[in-house]
Amino acid sequence: MSLVETYPVLSVTFAFMAFMLVWSHLREWMDFASHSNLKYKVLDFLGSFIYYGPDIGVEATLTLDDPAPGVLEKRLKGQDYLASKLGGGATHNKRGQELQPKLVDCRFALAKVCMPLLRELEFSPAKRNFVTGVDTDSGMHLVTVDTGDEKTDPLLYCGSDAVHTLSCKDFHAPIQTEINKRMDLENNKESSLRFAPIALNTELEKNANAILELTGFDQVRYSLSGSEAMDAAFKDVRASTRGVGDFIVRFSSAYHGHVSGVDFLNSQKVIYLKECSQESLDFIEKYHFRIAGVVVNPMQHFTGINKPSPPGEKLNMGTRVRQATSREEYAQWLHSLQEKCRYCTKYLTKMAFIVDDIYFAFRTPELFSKDYFTYQGKALEPDVMVLGKGVAAGYPLSMVLGRRGYLNTYDKKFLLQVNKTVGTLAAWHGGLVASNVFLEAINKDSFIKEPVKKTLTSMVERFDAFSTKLNGMYEKENLPVRIHNFSNTFSINYLVGSLFNSRYPQYLMAEGVFLGNYSTGKFNLNADTTVADLDKVAQKFVEAAKKMKNDGYFEPQKNKKSMIMKLAGRFTLNYLKLFYDQIMLDKKIDIDVSHNHPVNKCGHFWSSVFMILVAYPMIYMGHPVEGCLWFFLTHVVRQSGHFFYEHQDKDIEKLKFGHKDASKKEAVVFLAFAAIVYHNRAAFWEKISQYVTIEFGLDQYVSIVALFTIAPHAVQITYEYGFIRGMSWLLKILTDPFTDILDFWQYAVINPKCFMDVKDHKAIYKLDLYTKKVTKVD
Repeated sequence: MSLVETYPVLSVTFAFMAFMLVWSHLREWMDFASHSNLKYKVLDFLGSFIYYGPDIGVEATLTLDDPAPGVLEKRLKGQDYLASKLGGGATHNKRGQELQPKLVDCRFALAKVCMPLLRELEFSPAKRNFVTGVDTDSGMHLVTVDTGDEKTDPLLYCGSDAVHTLSCKDFHAPIQTEINKRMDLENNKESSLRFAPIALNTELEKNANAILELTGFDQVRYSLSGSEAMDAAFKDVRASTRGVGDFIVRFSSAYHGHVSGVDFLNSQKVIYLKECSQESLDFIEKYHFRIAGVVVNPMQHFTGINKPSPPGEKLNMGTRVRQATSREEYAQWLHSLQEKCRYCTKYLTKMAFIVDDIYFAFRTPELFSKDYFTYQGKALEPDVMVLGKGVAAGYPLSMVLGRRGYLNTYDKKFLLQVNKTVGTLAAWHGGLVASNVFLEAINKDSFIKEPVKKTLTSMVERFDAFSTKLNGMYEKENLPVRIHNFSNTFSINYLVGSLFNSRYPQYLMAEGVFLGNYSTGKFNLNADTTVADLDKVAQKFVEAAKKMKNDGYFEPQKNKKSMIMKLAGRFTLNYLKLFYDQIMLDKKIDIDVSHNHPVNKCGHFWSSVFMILVAYPMIYMGHPVEGCLWFFLTHVVRQSGHFFYEHQDKDIEKLKFGHKDASKKEAVVFLAFAAIVYHNRAAFWEKISQYVTIEFGLDQYVSIVALFTIAPHAVQITYEYGFIRGMSWLLKILTDPFTDILDFWQYAVINPKCFMDVKDHKAIYKLDLYTKKVTKVD
């Protein structure tokens, strides 16, 4: 009797339990898939296929939106104006040209400001790429750049310094003086503590006590960068909720750095939800058993909830209107999120509420978002908070602050559960010293003339007034540009759906404003900037917008759908060209490395002739046995040239993509095995028919055997290199006879003496790919 017949009740019960388990996992998978970063995974996938191809020219780029009559002429005039300000000119910035190619980080590219589709509108070399000095003595910072031999006026700095918010002269200069004293090896004995890293010492003691007292947390972990700190925070939270889930909930488009598990495009073990949504709160409670923590970036209050923050805003193809959520509304959302995490921790499973304050902290008098976003008189009380280099006055030091039980907390008697977050320079002494000086200035107003919170209050009021005034000037001039800010961080909004909005930073640079080379309209100012400076900036911003409007770059795009279709066609053709080029490159490499002997070339030519004239037509006309027999005979001729004559360099042969000697030998063994199987088909069929009912005629059997000589290798290539590469190899194999005729027709008739030059199978041959000379190594 079967198990089901013996235990029918238990069998049915276990079957039902198995079904429910499978269904639960399937339902969860579908739910998680719908809350994944699907859009950006698709973009990540398409990244290998969207290929710009050959340049189309500036004029063609300027007509991508099918402008109205007369607009192109304006744009070409504007292009000439920008070229005169940002282009090559009479002299070049040779230092920038020479340095930039040595650097990997794309942010150092010369004036890379336009959206990728407008890449031909960039100016390289840029005249303002190499900074030789920054004047911080009076008011707004002025940047001096190397433009070759030309003498240029200093540029107003509206760059991307996200760290130095406070005044250089009144804050950072005295801070730096004190840091230098404490780091002086000759006059300060405590500075030698740097030579005993990863050890308890006085600087570490001061720093831990100071930051924990300032923030109200219980523990601190040190890292070097914000991204590294976020990664450490996630690992710690997962370790502290071990046995529960290991997913991190983050919110759409929020930025948390570029490291494994945190990046913008392809995060692992991450769920993406919408901010300010009751559905998101419900989802968190529903899947509490899968979630280790929930992370928020409070700067989304400024960027706009569920809106991309840099670098995502670079892909701008139309309007960009960022409406900051009201402080009270966003505070209510954060408190609701915090309460949901607390509820789950108290009644369901442990869950950390994580605040990413890397960008937010030290920009407002409240210092931290937990105190800025109060609701009904209560401050936020996150379980974990992450701080960036701002906590050390710009020195490389970042921190993960946590309440006890949330940072790397687990039963240490589980011997294989170890701390996976380490760092050679964790709690780096120089960073600790800088952080201690910075925190003393923040807490005690040491070393500085004016209290930090007073400075921040004045700065925020000044910059808020600047945004209001500048927006009024934009509106008065009927310009489709607006600006909005949070503290000293500014972003530019575009009110019309122009394809060329991303050119506005170029017009700003032409007006003498220094922007980060990768800027798309986001910039930072600092507390040194005066009202008079802001008036100058406002005039330049308005003048740049007026010129851009007059040059026809703010025209709303009306052909977006048709343009996308045209671009799709163009990108498809470009990719097919790459696909074709790859096949032809594979063929060239194949010929270069393993088709150098005249007899081998002659054999390939005549075998190709008979494949095309006899084998292929027979197979096409429904005679697979005869066709495959001819195919087999022609392949014997082809491979004989390799086996008996080709002086093969076994190292260089590895450059080939596709069949090599080993795979060819495997195919020969398979053919021999197939012949044995056919010869003993009666015995094999008798065994097989006991399990499956299948019948093959001779035609079918021969066709299967023929296909099986290439199918395994095609599968292997597809497995190792992907579907596209596998397809290109198959097409190469199918078209080899046609291209071989073109490559080897000169060897249709060869000198008979060539047949005497037989390969020595025991010898080692070396091929010079440039001269095609083969030498025998003794």
